Amino acid sequence: MLSCFITTISMMGCNGNNKGSQASHDTVSSHSIVDDSARIVTIAMTGDIMTGTTYPTPWLPPNDGKEIFNDCKEILRNADVACGNLEGVLADSGNARKAGRPGTFSFLMPTKSVDLLVDAGYDFLGLANNHIFDFSEEGCQSTVNTLQKAGIGFAGINDAEYSIREINGVRYGFCAFGFKRYNLSVDDSVTVKRIIGQLRPKVHFVIVSFHAGREGAEFKHLPHGLETHAGQSRGNARVFAHQCIDYGADIVYGHSPHVCRAMELYKGHLIAYSLGNFATPTGMRLEGERGYAPVVTARLDRQGKLIDGKIHSFIQRRNVGPRRDTTCKVAKEIMTLTREDINDNKLNIAPDGTITTKET
Repeated sequence: MLSCFITTISMMGCNGNNKGSQASHDTVSSHSIVDDSARIVTIAMTGDIMTGTTYPTPWLPPNDGKEIFNDCKEILRNADVACGNLEGVLADSGNARKAGRPGTFSFLMPTKSVDLLVDAGYDFLGLANNHIFDFSEEGCQSTVNTLQKAGIGFAGINDAEYSIREINGVRYGFCAFGFKRYNLSVDDSVTVKRIIGQLRPKVHFVIVSFHAGREGAEFKHLPHGLETHAGQSRGNARVFAHQCIDYGADIVYGHSPHVCRAMELYKGHLIAYSLGNFATPTGMRLEGERGYAPVVTARLDRQGKLIDGKIHSFIQRRNVGPRRDTTCKVAKEIMTLTREDINDNKLNIAPDGTITTKET
């Protein structure tokens, strides 16, 4: 999954206000685009990633986390492109913006942790979440600089609306949306439409990541309508995801509830409403369904529609990371939620996680 050549265009830095900057981060190669008739790709997606924090005191997995992705990196590396959500800041110091506020969490990953993400095979990471500003603009800027230097595409903050990478002759566009003022918003359909519309003519495939929904095992069922928490909008996941496909996205995946949610086939395109926590071995609750950590792979045809896929089941272990779930408990959970929460379900999800469509 290595690009042949890297070009980074101007980044304006992290900005907490919603100015709607059109900055982007492009990684492209000088090779020509592959012939349309041969363009079938596999996309791997995961939920929240926080490889260990040094705030307020160091809490990193053994060996600085070098074994976190051991069980799953073969899947991520073998996909044509791999995406996840970076739930925290990559910085070696900083002042916590939420320090002293009860019931809050701040995640400070050392910048060297980016090597773990590169080694695992990640090509894109979403920054549209409620932790990217844990250490204010300085922490966000350190994250941007670290990811740029590592060659990982990113998007979701106001000065990084999208990222483009060309990998093996195929161009992928990535964008991300969340619910905080420093995120591109899931509630701002005008901006969502504009960004996807800008990406669509530039790339073969458009991937959308979103951080939305209420948090906790009691919210694993996908509701109809707007979700709110502490008086704040957490988005309408069904409407948002459908709009993204209508605007031109090929595949959409979510996170934020810290548990898995249903999947849907909409107009032939795959939506994963929440992939939960994925690699969060310290600093987060991992009991029960909070520890479910799927990797979803999807094969897409030349129109970006789902051919088939797989829910690879992993369960997190404290201080260790995602480890293989040989009972397929995670896949079975998503299978059940999909059956219960999606009317006119067009997906077949087998107990082993195999995904096929009822439209073929």
